Amino acid sequence: MTTEVRELLGLLHLASPALPIGGFAYSAGLESAIDLGWVGDEDGLEQWLAGALQGLAHLDLPVLLRLYRALEQGDNDAMAHWNDFVRAGRETRELLFEDEQQARALVRLLKGQGTEVSMLPAPPALMSAWALAARSWGLSAEGAALGFAWSWLENQLTVASKTLPLGQTSAQRLLLALKPALAGALALAGELHDDQLGLSLPGQVQASALHETQYSRLFRS
Repeated sequence: MTTEVRELLGLLHLASPALPIGGFAYSAGLESAIDLGWVGDEDGLEQWLAGALQGLAHLDLPVLLRLYRALEQGDNDAMAHWNDFVRAGRETRELLFEDEQQARALVRLLKGQGTEVSMLPAPPALMSAWALAARSWGLSAEGAALGFAWSWLENQLTVASKTLPLGQTSAQRLLLALKPALAGALALAGELHDDQLGLSLPGQVQASALHETQYSRLFRS
């Protein structure tokens, strides 16, 4: 098996919606935004997701790159620092819960496959577990970031398809339309310096907080 094929297979594996970490159960506040009428159609959804991708570009993705590098170098101090940094960026109880539960599930999967997980900080952030999975499955740091961003976007569109009158064709049209924004987020994540990391999305934070008391809901965040 060539290195290119190994990395591609690892990317498909890690980004697969079948990865058993429960991503389908969480909406990261999108369900609440739809319930509140902030997102009500295809155009509104595209704007919401484009904004959320900026959040990924300034927090999740650049931290993931740093965690991957720390694993490569065996730098436990850097692992602990960036693990705590990204956890601190989960600005509501539900966003932190979403991160913790998926991280726990991914660590459980890695253990079940015989991967050594002792280098992960406790409690591990999802980005820490994702970085370890990517390295274990032959991905580069950039491949790890691409896989996470793509799986996140697919999951958000799945959430929208279940809560909006949004058909599969519309969802695929949005996926195509947002590819440039996703590519831009990945490029930006690789350029940021440490002191440029971190971005708050007040709309998402408010939606997530309001989701805690939403009367009827399908998702856990």
